[in-house]
Amino acid sequence: MIKPLPASSFHVLVSPHIKETGGEAIANLAAGLGVEVTLVAATPDLTEPALANVDAAFFSRDIHSMPGRPRSNDATRLFFRLLDGCNGLQWLHIFSAGSDRPKYKELQARGVSITTSPDASGHAVATSALAGILALNKQLPWHYANQLARAWRAVPDERCPLPLDRQTAVLIGTGHIGAALAKSLQALGLRTIGVNRSGKAVAGFDETLPQSALDSVIGRADWLVICCPLTEETHNLISVARLASLPPTAHLINVGRGGIVDEQALLQALRDKRIAGACLDVFEREPLAPESGFWELDNVIVTPHSAARIADFDERAFACFLDNLQRWLSKRALRNVAA
Repeated sequence: MIKPLPASSFHVLVSPHIKETGGEAIANLAAGLGVEVTLVAATPDLTEPALANVDAAFFSRDIHSMPGRPRSNDATRLFFRLLDGCNGLQWLHIFSAGSDRPKYKELQARGVSITTSPDASGHAVATSALAGILALNKQLPWHYANQLARAWRAVPDERCPLPLDRQTAVLIGTGHIGAALAKSLQALGLRTIGVNRSGKAVAGFDETLPQSALDSVIGRADWLVICCPLTEETHNLISVARLASLPPTAHLINVGRGGIVDEQALLQALRDKRIAGACLDVFEREPLAPESGFWELDNVIVTPHSAARIADFDERAFACFLDNLQRWLSKRALRNVAA
């Protein structure tokens, strides 16, 4: 529950970059609602009195992972440490769609509302998953290996895929990413089956089932796509037994979180060709270790947790923050509140 704000002012903890580039937009939004804003830049020299005044915070991507900033983890640790000192913190908005960091759970236990930015990256991640499906279906890793070898080799008959309009995709997760991907897959003629907590129907899916019914449908998957958050319920959801239930022609696409899949079991299934292949953007431990067996497999596409990377991501995440900021100041319900 959001507590009432002071009548005329509030303080927001942001990165120095956001204060410089987004301060005017934040101030104008607040002024239109009759409120004065004070932006508090997250720097190492912030004092306890300054932090005590903070009502809200925005954890932006420039803090966490801006390209060219090798010490971004230090910046993240600093920001989280500062949040610990914000005793009056009521709301934190984060740039990502996922909210599985332990720090967020700690803040929620303090009564802090956490909101996410799925609108910033949902379509981008869905497009990355679609690219993986198309690449694997058309055997592009095979062709690229032959290109590097300057070898003119056609795909063997036994590796020729069925056309997509004769295939089925099972998507675990029917939120922003899953819904966007399902619509694209339907346009290509695939049958789409969504799996979510309740089985609630979602546009873009031919059918939806509750997570408890996953075992009844996994054997129908030509494509098993993981695009759900990592929670206690989804940790190791794709187990040894469920991997064994996939058809040998099936592929696995993971743009959710690495911890949702039993990675050692997946690696062995791919090595033994018990499933046809995988496109993996996320792993339980990142960066993926150089000695990992996933790198060497010819039926796997590995990308470095980059499915959400688009040129205007930061603008989109900032727009998500502004939208929720307006809602917060107007005493309206926030969007995309983390469970």
